Amino acid sequence: MKRILIWSSVAVLVIGSGLAIARASDAGSWQGCFANHHGHFGPMSHIAHELNLNHAQERQIQSMWRAEKPTVLGLVRQFSAESKEMDAATAQGNVNESKVEEIASRQGTAIAKLLVEKEQFKARIYNTVLTPEQRAKADEMQTRWHERMDRWAGSSLNSPDAAHSRFR
Repeated sequence: MKRILIWSSVAVLVIGSGLAIARASDAGSWQGCFANHHGHFGPMSHIAHELNLNHAQERQIQSMWRAEKPTVLGLVRQFSAESKEMDAATAQGNVNESKVEEIASRQGTAIAKLLVEKEQFKARIYNTVLTPEQRAKADEMQTRWHERMDRWAGSSLNSPDAAHSRFR
């Protein structure tokens, strides 16, 4: 059961990120990922700002995303269908354990494929778009992210309210 909860949490994060990027790119331009319809900054704005991406780099990433998007959306659709199957397999509190395990296994595979696509996309951007200075900054940002996750996980394990209280 703990494994299902962990995979479900990872799935929500991965799918949420994929949907945000996909939705943003549907806005008609790559800027959709950097700013939404109301002019507020989107999920990529912080990273673009921190790395000081220029317009040429943004256009290059946009082109790369257009090529990647069909694969990512296919995996998101697959996961969404499996999520609906999971809802049906656990409807009204009736859990068909073998069916749930089978669906969870397929969801895990879809999540793994999404994570692989994400890492390959990040690597292509890192190796072909970013300057050496931007790569160093990206490495620093990644290190800070892992440190925050470690702190959050450590405080969550010690006290269920500790992590929550930091976000108030």
